[in-house]
Amino acid sequence: MPDTEQIDLSTAANGYALICTFSHKQRLRLGLLLMFRYGFLRWGPYVPAITDDAVYPAFVRCSMRIHSGWDNWIGYDLVAANPKTDAFLRSFYAKHCTPQAAARGA
Repeated sequence: MPDTEQIDLSTAANGYALICTFSHKQRLRLGLLLMFRYGFLRWGPYVPAITDDAVYPAFVRCSMRIHSGWDNWIGYDLVAANPKTDAFLRSFYAKHCTPQAAARGA
């Protein structure tokens, strides 16, 4: 059985960073970090899950945009929308989502 608290980093179909987890607790933690530590705001529509995926409002700060949603196959996801956001999301993952980050309480 997979670790439900695990957070994974991969590359999305658009070529940019994709962070995903099945943990609702981890999704909330990441969202709070983005908003209160890094100054992102939520912007856009909420599209409820009708079949197997949902779209949540994006995280937006200046020219950075992180798309947010839910998919049955990968869980909750954060997807970078441009190269600047890609670099930010990869460093965000290294700082807050790796096992080493969890050990130091990040």
